[in-house]
Amino acid sequence: MSKISAKQMDAFVAVMSHGSITAAAQHMNVSQPAISRMLERFEQEAGFVAFERRKGKLNPTPEAGMFFNEVTRVYRGLNYLNEIAKEIGETRRGYLRIGVFPAFSEGWISQRVGRYLVGRKHLQTSVIPMASDNIADAVSRQSIDIGISLRHTTREGLLCEEIAGGDLVCILPKGHRLKAKEIIKPEDVYGEDFINMVSADIDYKLFDETFAMRGISRRICAESTWASTICHMVAQNIGMAIMLRDTAEEYAHLGYHLVPFEHHTRYRVYLVSSSERPLSEVAKGFRQILFDDFAKANNLLQAKNR
Repeated sequence: MSKISAKQMDAFVAVMSHGSITAAAQHMNVSQPAISRMLERFEQEAGFVAFERRKGKLNPTPEAGMFFNEVTRVYRGLNYLNEIAKEIGETRRGYLRIGVFPAFSEGWISQRVGRYLVGRKHLQTSVIPMASDNIADAVSRQSIDIGISLRHTTREGLLCEEIAGGDLVCILPKGHRLKAKEIIKPEDVYGEDFINMVSADIDYKLFDETFAMRGISRRICAESTWASTICHMVAQNIGMAIMLRDTAEEYAHLGYHLVPFEHHTRYRVYLVSSSERPLSEVAKGFRQILFDDFAKANNLLQAKNR
């Protein structure tokens, strides 16, 4: 059984839309006889008369009008699908799930997601705070597309790439006695009110051991699992704290002093993704933003150290 061909359908739509064989031929960039032949074949395959010629004018039949209404709906659907395909290809449509360790799950990630979403109104992004130890599992289970973690992983099936890093700093309430120091040593913290970070992301037990080995006591007056909460508490003069530099700088507007801390551990931030399944174009685009930021930060650091 033969069917209406795409060209026959296009000829029918062109004549219905433009009102004449001449105009349809110009629109399709073919000859008028070619349009006439395609219309004849269209009517044969369709099984109904589409046009009647009266006084040299082509008039659509009621059947043609009925069929054209259906064709128009289909063409609208095809145009919509073409637009969807274009948006997907240009990373303007899709869904991106990002797992982020808590200290970077507010301002740090929001700034980068906000930049990426410009011009991408049909792209939905889900940011999920989770401990670094859980991010590798979440990527493996495919419950997130990418993870941002403080833990390097060598797990099979995962790719771990460095995307950020920095130093640890002390944050001090306004007017604190240590505010003028160039660097704060563990000995300087003796007897100070201290707000403790309770987190699995950074092994804060190492700091506890450092203070204990040197016989240095701190008075733990408060603690929290959220870096932003600790920054607010320092600003409220509750005590001092040790913090990731990125986070400390993010909340510096609250009004506290930021002083480098003497510690030989530089934290590194990693992008965790699957090495066994391809990233979506949306995830690739966001990954590129993270790498661009990392390259800029490294260039600035190198220029500063010259």
